[in-house]
Amino acid sequence: MFTLAVDVMGGDLGPHVALRACKKLLRKRDDVRLVISIVEPLAAEAERLLGHSDRVRVLPCELEISMDDKPARMLRSGLNSTMAAAILEVKSGRAQAVLSPGNTGALMILSKHLLKTFDGIERPALATLLPTRNKSLLMLDLGANLNVSSEQLSQFAALGWSWSHLQVAANPKVGLLNVGKEVTKGTERLQEADQLCRLMLADDYVGFCEGNDVFDGNLDVLVTDGFVGNVVLKASESMSHWLIGLLNTQFSQHWFRRWLAPIWYTAIKSIERTIAPARHGGALLLGIDGVVVKTHGSSDTRTYLHALNYVLEQLSSYNATTMQQTLNMLHEKLQETSSQ
Repeated sequence: MFTLAVDVMGGDLGPHVALRACKKLLRKRDDVRLVISIVEPLAAEAERLLGHSDRVRVLPCELEISMDDKPARMLRSGLNSTMAAAILEVKSGRAQAVLSPGNTGALMILSKHLLKTFDGIERPALATLLPTRNKSLLMLDLGANLNVSSEQLSQFAALGWSWSHLQVAANPKVGLLNVGKEVTKGTERLQEADQLCRLMLADDYVGFCEGNDVFDGNLDVLVTDGFVGNVVLKASESMSHWLIGLLNTQFSQHWFRRWLAPIWYTAIKSIERTIAPARHGGALLLGIDGVVVKTHGSSDTRTYLHALNYVLEQLSSYNATTMQQTLNMLHEKLQETSSQ
């Protein structure tokens, strides 16, 4: 039985879309329990919507963290929030994972404060799998850290390699996003991170990669800072929406194309399932000693349901002890090669 702590506050569309997704999940999965953190005035409505069940516990809270709240204030004012309450459920062992649509910076700070990071990891990174030509690509950071050092970029590479290695039991190929592939390109920070990644990952590190390498399908992990990563993510999501809309428009503009539409319907739906942002609505806060997942603030019910299923996928394959052991191995390798 899986127990998920779900923060239903902080999303652009309000808590009802999250509650509807939770209700659908409970209908589909009888091996799931949910702890719903919600502000006190809405607790009774949440209980009414979800029904009385031994698989649901509603957790009334004082505060909701908004998207405008400053992350720096979270350790002073955010500990009584729905987000902190959900994280504390994991810390206490009453839940195994957290899902929230709320403020990314607040989620990172509160998770780091309450659950801690793995040894050797200074900051967690927001990571998700992007669909590419040949296989899924783990990209990090996607917005949790806008300014990072070269050492922190190399730590993101270690996190990405370790997570991917544990998922597929193979040696993943890791790249560092830059404006060119030549070793002389980019900032001093990127060049220093490049050297650290070479020492730590050896042949599994492919070096600098450019934007046109993101969807080629040759990489397993792509590392960048949160500023660039978030821009890439939002641009790719916008392109996905445009492409899906374009396909639908082209088949509805002319009678002959409308006649052919049923023939292409299966292919169009397959493309939509592959590239639609709603189906990739969950991002793991990688580096936290626990499963913490962020979904889009603009998530609708369908996106939130996909994010809930993403959390369950992570729980099925996640092992914190093995993750820490793998990170320790990479850290030791970096120390050995640096001293030679």
